[in-house]
Amino acid sequence: MRNKILIALAGLIGLFLVALFVLGKGYFAESMIGGVPQAKVVAPAVLAKRAAAVEQAARAVGVEAPKQILFGDLHVHTTFSFDAFQMSLPMAGGSGAYPVADACDFARHCAGLDFWSINDHALSLTPKRWRETIDSMRQCQEIGGDSNPDLVSYLGWEWTQVGATPEGHWGHKNVVLRGLDDSEVPSRPIAATSVARLTLDARPGLLSLAAVSL
Repeated sequence: MRNKILIALAGLIGLFLVALFVLGKGYFAESMIGGVPQAKVVAPAVLAKRAAAVEQAARAVGVEAPKQILFGDLHVHTTFSFDAFQMSLPMAGGSGAYPVADACDFARHCAGLDFWSINDHALSLTPKRWRETIDSMRQCQEIGGDSNPDLVSYLGWEWTQVGATPEGHWGHKNVVLRGLDDSEVPSRPIAATSVARLTLDARPGLLSLAAVSL
């Protein structure tokens, strides 16, 4: 009886993994793309207004000659990340997919950032998605120019590793690249060993059960 329950459980897990694979390949939906940023450069008058507000706030706390203060976000996800994609589904209360281009436009005009980086999960970034991410980020940077950009965009990803013990658990680390030239960009984002692989390595019997059930 116990073996039957384990085999049935393994079968359900196997079907779930197959469903995730099929959905991840986009067989039942249009393929997501990185997109092209649509927003224009921030107007100089808006930038000047922001700088004046920062200076006023600095003096209000007793800083007579404030240094330049920049605001940024070095942990930005799009729906290229599996968790963000799941939460964006209408059935989960989300409003749909948001590609890299949307993140660029949001950082520039909605969040009013001076710099930002894209940090989708490395495990979710296929070669196609990685290339589209690079293209979208380069387009985002080009909007503001090189000499005095209104927004500085950094390419990156999130490296995630899960361990069974505190000594072997490193968690989430954001990788942020300095430049966007081909010589500064790796061909693939570096990912850690997947949680599923670690689980199967620790409990090889699960792999046998999954094989039998499928």
